[in-house]
Amino acid sequence: MRIFLFSSCGKHCSGVISLVAVGLLMVCTSTLMFVHNPRQTLIGMILNLSEGSLFFNLWSNPPYEVFVKVYMFNITNAKEFLSGSEKMNVSEVGPYVYREVLTNENGTLNSTDGTVTYYPHREFFFVPEKSIGDPHEDHMMTTNIPLVGLQAFVYEKGFFASLALTTLSKTLASQPIKNLSVHEYLWGYKDTLLTYANTFLPHWIDFNTFGIFERLMSKDNGNVATIVNEPKKYHSPTESLFTETEKNFQYHIAKWNHLASLKDWGYEHLSPEEVTKCHLVEGSFDGTIFPRNIKPNQTIKLFRRAFCRPVQLAFVKEMVGEYGFRQYEYQFAKDVFNINEENKCYCYKNNCMNGFQSIAPCYYGIPISLSQPHFLNVDPKMVQTVNGLNPSVEKHGSVCVIQPELGIPLSGSMKVQVNLDVRNTMANHVVAPFNGLQVPLFWLEITTTDLPSIVIFLLYLLCNVLPVALEIAKYLLLLGGLALVSGSALYTLVRTKVQIPASISLGHSDYTSIPIISIPNEFIDKCEKRFSLK
Repeated sequence: MRIFLFSSCGKHCSGVISLVAVGLLMVCTSTLMFVHNPRQTLIGMILNLSEGSLFFNLWSNPPYEVFVKVYMFNITNAKEFLSGSEKMNVSEVGPYVYREVLTNENGTLNSTDGTVTYYPHREFFFVPEKSIGDPHEDHMMTTNIPLVGLQAFVYEKGFFASLALTTLSKTLASQPIKNLSVHEYLWGYKDTLLTYANTFLPHWIDFNTFGIFERLMSKDNGNVATIVNEPKKYHSPTESLFTETEKNFQYHIAKWNHLASLKDWGYEHLSPEEVTKCHLVEGSFDGTIFPRNIKPNQTIKLFRRAFCRPVQLAFVKEMVGEYGFRQYEYQFAKDVFNINEENKCYCYKNNCMNGFQSIAPCYYGIPISLSQPHFLNVDPKMVQTVNGLNPSVEKHGSVCVIQPELGIPLSGSMKVQVNLDVRNTMANHVVAPFNGLQVPLFWLEITTTDLPSIVIFLLYLLCNVLPVALEIAKYLLLLGGLALVSGSALYTLVRTKVQIPASISLGHSDYTSIPIISIPNEFIDKCEKRFSLK
């Protein structure tokens, strides 16, 4: 027997098939979103340095308001100190506040090795409303670095070099302590001794006015930097010194002035076997952006050219900040300027003191050193060598706060003190009272204020809106896809026509016989007997 069913969907077939395909695609997409969360991929697309992107423009002209607060040390007993009758007494004066404007100029993306090359440039503008006074009008008694610094420098050159400098300084009537305006001291003043040094030794002293802050901050300009944008593409000659996690950190410095370290510390003269992780600027960050997905136990290195070396930020705690974002707090470690295994390559001429970092190689050999403000975390005996220092973790500790998933800095307060390291002098009795001192010159705080609105928007978008939107999207895709597939199936059943032919043929060829099985009589009799017994 044959029964013929004729179905027809007509012009609706193509539409139904399209809906089913779309539904299946939605279900598959939702399934993938459950298995592989696309959030990190989307964040990577938004926070990637690509030509013309929003993030590239933000990086080129960081929207943060950065202020540099300068606190001077005024010597209040100059006569008594120089006569040797009293220890040096200092009083803190400040802050004098400058706004720092950073631009990362001529950013060039290098597709071959996944790096970005650029020229960082900083400018400073005085902010009177945040300052304690007018730096042009306010005067102070302070150490004359051209005399005392040069006298300490030539000590290693021997007696005759020291005597020659002493004779010249006496002829020029140079004084070890000078009365200067704050502006002169920070941005430059003339000294006859310096003028002679610039005239006769121009390849060494290439300036004829001296401002300690200007000399310090000038090192931040005129450099070419290279950071890693695509870690999978970049392969460094020193990559064996880094962990796999460190190598895959996005935005870490790869080269500074075309080298993995600074020339000032003799990196060019080291053999590959002599190079240690301590020597490298490579692997540190410039502070404008940090790597994404930072773990709490990861130490971060921060580099600023003015400070002549990278410094380590140690993880302190995780917390939720003012805007509700998850954040990590970092601080300078207590031993950040100690000579330990991580810092031993910065022990200048093997003459080191814990808590103080010589930066003389970056500043013409003049014995300038860094410490934490007011000699925080140094030997208490050194604090007692100068009256007027009162170290406090709350006032003088450094803090950096980072959103760990995005690597965006939320706030920061980096505090560093600049000193004159006068270990010894000879042949000049007027500078002898400085012997054995780390003379405090000034300390500064580099700080950011409120987060820019564009940064807050990005944080809300990526931390708050995006996770919720993706969670809703994957369920909507799943439900929408199932609805399309099931709806298409139901629509097909309702709209399909079934036709049955008017006559049914029952010819011999249209059916087959059903076989009949015969049961023996003996088997039937046995069954009947069994049932009758029951």
